[in-house]
Amino acid sequence: MEKIYMEENQQKQRQNRRLGFSVMLSFGVAIFAMFSLLSFGLAVYGNNGGISYAAPITGDSFTFYQEQNSGVNVFVRGQNADDSKSFEVPLYYSDSSYENPIYCVEHKASVSNNVQYNKGNPINDFGLLYILNNSGANGKNIINGQKYIEAWATQVSIWLYLYETDSSNAMNDISQEELDGIQNATNFIVTGEGNVGSNVSGVYTKIRALVDAAKAASSARALSVEINSDDPASVADDKSFYQSPLVTVTDVYGEMQSFDVTVSGVEGAYLVDESGNDLEANGIAPGTKFYVRIPADKVGTETLDITVNAKGHFNSLKGDYFTSDGLQKVVTVTGTTVDFSAGDTFQIIPTPATGMNAVQTIYFIGLIVLLCGVGIVYANAKPVESKQ
Repeated sequence: MEKIYMEENQQKQRQNRRLGFSVMLSFGVAIFAMFSLLSFGLAVYGNNGGISYAAPITGDSFTFYQEQNSGVNVFVRGQNADDSKSFEVPLYYSDSSYENPIYCVEHKASVSNNVQYNKGNPINDFGLLYILNNSGANGKNIINGQKYIEAWATQVSIWLYLYETDSSNAMNDISQEELDGIQNATNFIVTGEGNVGSNVSGVYTKIRALVDAAKAASSARALSVEINSDDPASVADDKSFYQSPLVTVTDVYGEMQSFDVTVSGVEGAYLVDESGNDLEANGIAPGTKFYVRIPADKVGTETLDITVNAKGHFNSLKGDYFTSDGLQKVVTVTGTTVDFSAGDTFQIIPTPATGMNAVQTIYFIGLIVLLCGVGIVYANAKPVESKQ
């Protein structure tokens, strides 16, 4: 009798130990499962979430001066060899020492020395800005580098461009005789100095090329951001990120020093170069093409429109038109850095998940273990049938 009692007592002790271990295991499993579910919840829900031109450095107004030699106003005359066709250009400045040249933008308007000119509207004609940026107005040579010839070519380019793009404005008119003088100029005479260039070749050809380039620039944006495909972003093989089509940033003037990129429409976006290497978003070198990548866990179930914006930093000119009542409208120029911005958009169309990521795997395992733990608790909590 005592032996039977001892065996039953030992059996109950073993059963109680098994039940206690099972309960502890179940609590551990439950805690792990809850941690997995919480981690999954945090992972899922926690992530939802025109150039202006021409202001002189001295201020908003200046006194208008025409260059003089021996008290005589200076004109630069471009002519052919026998002087049968010629075209004169006056030289104007915003200072009496003739160091800061200004250029007329109304060929037929009157001029007068020693009058005050005041800053007017900003220039928003990209073609005119292109000529100013690529001529003697910005210290660049069109013809041969000779001071007076470059001044003549710059002024002629401005007048010719405005005549061809806005011929309805009587102030821009150029007669056929004047056009002949422009097209046939090979010799250059300066009032008070005489001949400063004889048999200069290709003058009109070079002016023509500048004007044609300006006319093309007048219809183009200074900066362009282009997504090189209409396709939506592609998804990586491991489903870890989405990648935009290749992005190209270009500038009309060819004067961009660098550009910065911002991405809107989603969090966590970053840039990579054409080889897939990480790329800083600021101070990107001109000509650099890149991709935008977005981590997959930043993309929900809805289609996203993502905008890529670039801000280009240009070495250019700055200023405005200057006017005086009833007189010629002019521009003068000074160097500066000018910023232009542009953008383009692509889409992210979420790809349906065909597998589980790490967080989902933890969640799934935790759920299974939790169910197993509950089963163990339930099984061990049932009363043990007494042996007969």
